[in-house]
Amino acid sequence: MFYTMADHEIVPEAISIADLRLDSVPRTSRSSTTASSSSVGDLCSSPSSPLPLPLTSSELELQDLTPWDLIVVGFGPASLSIAIAILDTLPRESRQTFRMLFLEKQSEFHWHGGMLLPHARMQISFIKDFATMRNPTSRFTFMNYLHANGRLLSFVNLGTFYPLREEYEDYMRWCADLVQQEAGCVMYGETVVELATPEQECFPPEKIPYFAVTSSPTCDLSRRITRLARNVVLCPGARPRFPQCFPKELPSIICHSAQFLYRLTALLNLASQSTTAQFSVAVVGAGQSAAEIAQYLNAHLPLSSRIDMIIPTRALRPSDDSPFVNEIFNPEAVDGIYSLPDDRRRKMFEDHKATNYSVVRSDLLETLYATVYAQQLPGHQTRLRIKNSKSVVEAKVVAQQSCEKVKLKLVDRYDPGCIETEYYDFVVAATGYDNSVIVCELLSELKPYLPANEVVVDRGYRAKLDENIEARLWVQGCNEMTHGLSDTLLSIMAVRAKEIVDQIFNK
Repeated sequence: MFYTMADHEIVPEAISIADLRLDSVPRTSRSSTTASSSSVGDLCSSPSSPLPLPLTSSELELQDLTPWDLIVVGFGPASLSIAIAILDTLPRESRQTFRMLFLEKQSEFHWHGGMLLPHARMQISFIKDFATMRNPTSRFTFMNYLHANGRLLSFVNLGTFYPLREEYEDYMRWCADLVQQEAGCVMYGETVVELATPEQECFPPEKIPYFAVTSSPTCDLSRRITRLARNVVLCPGARPRFPQCFPKELPSIICHSAQFLYRLTALLNLASQSTTAQFSVAVVGAGQSAAEIAQYLNAHLPLSSRIDMIIPTRALRPSDDSPFVNEIFNPEAVDGIYSLPDDRRRKMFEDHKATNYSVVRSDLLETLYATVYAQQLPGHQTRLRIKNSKSVVEAKVVAQQSCEKVKLKLVDRYDPGCIETEYYDFVVAATGYDNSVIVCELLSELKPYLPANEVVVDRGYRAKLDENIEARLWVQGCNEMTHGLSDTLLSIMAVRAKEIVDQIFNK
C-alpha cells in the first residue's frame, strides 16, 4: 500500500472523500459469517501470542469471535505512523491487553518500490519522519535509525535535509520491523475485501458495537476470514490511475510509473532485442515521476532510442517549495483549512496546486533542459523530446513490422484541429493515483449507514455514521479537499497519527 513519496508527489487531480458517493460502487454479496468449529479463538496481538493462523484449503471461511480493539487496513506509511504512535504512548503493560491488528496485502513492507530510482532524493525534510514532529525523543526517528545503523555522522557530513529515496524506504522498513518485533501485530499477505456490520444476532439491533472486517489471503481470494473490531482505521493506499482512453486490459508494453522498476528489465531487454530502426518509449505525464523516468530512460536506453515526454501543458513547471508556501503543510494549517466553506477550500487548493500537482523540482528541470539543449549541437541526435500541449485521446495496441506497438493519438490542447499519431514500443503512464476508489469498494456494504450515501469525515478523520453504530471508523488519505494538500503526503503523518490514537483511547 503506498501513499506519496514526498510533499511534492505528483498526482494529476485530487478527489475529496467528502465528494465520494457509493451509489456507483457495486454491492458485493457477503458470505455467511456464522461460527464454525474452525473458528479462531481468543487471539492476542502481543509478541508472546500468535496471530491468526493462515487459512487452509479446507477452511473457506473462518470467524474470529473475540472482538479486536483495533484493526487497521493496510500497513503503509500512514498505518505505520499509527502503530508507532501507539507504541510510543501506550505503556507496555497496557499493550499486553490491547488487541490490535494491521492487515497488509503485500508479503512484506514496501514503499514505492517501483520508483526507487538511483540517486532520487526525497522532497521532504527527514525531520518530518514518523515521530520527530510528535516526539523528538522517540526511538522511531530518522536520526535514531541513522545512529542504529552507524551512519549518523556520515549523513551529517552530507549537509542535506533530503536523504535518498532508497534510504528513506529502508528507514520505513526498519520502523516496520521494530513494530513487528515489539508488538507482533502485522499480518502480511492478507487483503481486506470488505468492511460491514456483523450478523445482527450477535448484538441488540438498536446498537452495533463492532465492524466485521473480512479479508482473504492475497494469493487466494476465494478464502475468507471475518474478524470483529471496535475501532477500524482505513489506510488502504491508492490505485494507479490511467487515462480513460487506455485499454482496460493492459498489455505488457504499457505500465504505470508505480511499476516502472519492476518492468525495467523487460523494457531494457525489449530495447536491446528490437529490430526496428529506432526503439521508442513514451512517458505520459508532466510531474516529478514522469520527469525522473524520462531522465532515467535517456541515460540507460540504447543510443539509437527515442524518448518522448508527452505533457498537456505548454511547458514543464517547477514545484513551489518556498518556505512561506510550505507552511500549508504544517499540522496546524489543517484546522484553518477544515473550517473554511467548501468554495474557499477549493480556491485555496487551486492557489497551491503548484506545490504538488504536475510540477517538477527545479534542479531536475534544469537537467532536462540542458539535455534537450545539448541535442541541438553538431553531431548530436534528437533523443529526448518534450511533446508539449498534447493530450492523449486514443491508445491502442497494433501490429506493425511484425511486432506490437502502442498507437497514441495526440490532440493539441490549444489547437484541437492539430492531431498527430505516434507509434511506440513501450509506454509509461506517470498519471498519478486514485486515492478514493479502494475506500469506496471497502465501504460499499456500509452504504446504508452513511449520511446521504457519502463518506464524510470530521476534523479528526473519523467517518460520520448512523448513531446506532457504536463502532468507530477513521479514514486516511482521501481527505485532501477537506483537510488540505498535506492529507496524502508524509508531512503531517506523525501528528495526525497521534490525533487518531488519542481518539481511540478517548484521551
